[in-house]
Amino acid sequence: MREYLKAIGFSDLNSRKKIDELINEIKKNPSRKNWFQIDEEEAIFIYEKDFTEAVGIAVIEVMDRDGYRVTDHFYPYVRGANYLYHEDLEFEHYTDKEGYAGICDENNIGIPLIFHVNNPVDYLKIVYGKFHDKINSITLSGMSKKGMIILPVEKDEFQEREERKGNELRNEMIDAAKAGDIEAMEQLTLEDMDTYTAVSSRSKKEDLFTIVTSYFMPHSVECDKYSVLGKIINVMEMQNSRTKEIFYYLSVECNSIQIEFTIAKEDLMGEPKVGRRFKGILWLQGEVDCL
Repeated sequence: MREYLKAIGFSDLNSRKKIDELINEIKKNPSRKNWFQIDEEEAIFIYEKDFTEAVGIAVIEVMDRDGYRVTDHFYPYVRGANYLYHEDLEFEHYTDKEGYAGICDENNIGIPLIFHVNNPVDYLKIVYGKFHDKINSITLSGMSKKGMIILPVEKDEFQEREERKGNELRNEMIDAAKAGDIEAMEQLTLEDMDTYTAVSSRSKKEDLFTIVTSYFMPHSVECDKYSVLGKIINVMEMQNSRTKEIFYYLSVECNSIQIEFTIAKEDLMGEPKVGRRFKGILWLQGEVDCL
């Protein structure tokens, strides 16, 4: 988690002593505090401290039945702004810490999305609380420690409209294929073959990033890290209230999914502007809810 602190304006947290001082400060004066009794033996506490709008650091603490508390871990968080609805969300408990990873299939991307759950106490209250509600909504966000700005591919309104229609039709076929529709499976296979042929032909005379307008794919062996290319929808400069460092809060549309994330100004090559594209690595986060 320490490597992503720079993305929210904490480039000076380069020692364990400084981090411990900040953790103690957050626990003494949090913006929010929440807790849940996991079982008879343990309770989990979360302390959140905002250092600007939608950005901050959370500290997870576990208390045993004798009242002994131990700080389990901490992590920087970014809050997103766009809901995604999913009926079949799954969650896995981390083996090395008190927290959860969320998993969902996303047709627009074509792979399962795995993300760090930023609100684990809310998750526990929803799943194991009084009403046992079903989680069906996530708000994705993230952080980046390396990225660059590249020029967009020019498209007119008609082309963008046709592309959205094509994505919607493909999503319907993917749902049908998952349900066992043989005809949909065959149609998807033929489309993939046609796409491969077209890309192979165009790549001989065109730059790769004029052919591939966006992508979202796993990066390295860490399951919640992704390599992304997407269109910038919004750009904001934010200032950390504690360190006064400036960083970017970007909103990027990638394969019809919009994600908000932060990145340090010095880690981004190029000037971000609406309409241009971001290419880089994201640590994917998300908040879960039931709507």
